[in-house]
Amino acid sequence: MSLTFATAAEESMDAFMSVSAESAYQRQLEAYAESLLQQRCTRPEWCVLALNGRVPVARAALWSLPAAEIPTDLVLIDADWSDTDVSTGQAVITRTHDLARNVGADDLSHSIDSPPEAPQYQDNEQARVRLLESCGYELRRDGVRWRYSGTESTTAAPSLLFRSLPDVGEDAFVAAIEATYEGTRDSWISSSIEELGLLGAARADFLDMQGMERQQDWWELAYTADGLLAGVIMAARNPTSAVIAYVGVVPEQRGRGLAAELVRRGTARLVDSAAAEIRGDCDRDNVPMVKAFERAGYQDFARRRTFHRLLRGVPPVL
Repeated sequence: MSLTFATAAEESMDAFMSVSAESAYQRQLEAYAESLLQQRCTRPEWCVLALNGRVPVARAALWSLPAAEIPTDLVLIDADWSDTDVSTGQAVITRTHDLARNVGADDLSHSIDSPPEAPQYQDNEQARVRLLESCGYELRRDGVRWRYSGTESTTAAPSLLFRSLPDVGEDAFVAAIEATYEGTRDSWISSSIEELGLLGAARADFLDMQGMERQQDWWELAYTADGLLAGVIMAARNPTSAVIAYVGVVPEQRGRGLAAELVRRGTARLVDSAAAEIRGDCDRDNVPMVKAFERAGYQDFARRRTFHRLLRGVPPVL
């Protein structure tokens, strides 16, 4: 098969979306793509098509937080999943990597949810995993997705005192995140620490999460009654839902069930802001966070595997 490539800006979004025309989730995928364009999480020039003649046969798009100029993720990947060597998928992802480098990306991630869930409804799970691995992606987190659909904002009587980000300032907030990163069981954070060190990882994640929509009092530090730092809660909204973006407890305060209190605190903030559904993720093996979400009234609804690939300093996978 001789492939050519184009972006949706050069062809059309209709052509881009036609790759998944036979999907049972096509209507939802079209709505998702439209929402990404409206929020400027992607743009037609970031949506790459592989064509066999004039027929679209594979696609992938770059994703960023709204209006950010440098993408961080791949989304809307689709190809001929009956092709055992996933060659059309490899070709379109390789082309998308070139585009990502050209617009300043150093790395990209992609998450696969099982069973297929909003917003990407990824069927053909094993073929998708095989495609990512063949393109040089490595598993960075094997996680659980959590969902809260309650309407009550009441919480158990708090044992902690809270101060918001504007009250403590950014430096103190980043230092608190750094303290909670010590001994973390989160695989993604552990990888960041290996690359950047504790403080560097905390600062980088703080800056990344500032791209999310939030109210000033949704990001808080928690303290014990005698004034000792206990942990961090960061609630927010991403382009698709309200989320518990981060919960962390400092090592000295672990084992007391405080993570569940922090999750409940963030949940109450989001419920009070009229969030109809709240989501969160954690590693499958991070037992304290699994218990925290369960105790806060969340239900696990999917497995999420997040894959990651460096783009610079790494030769292309051919």
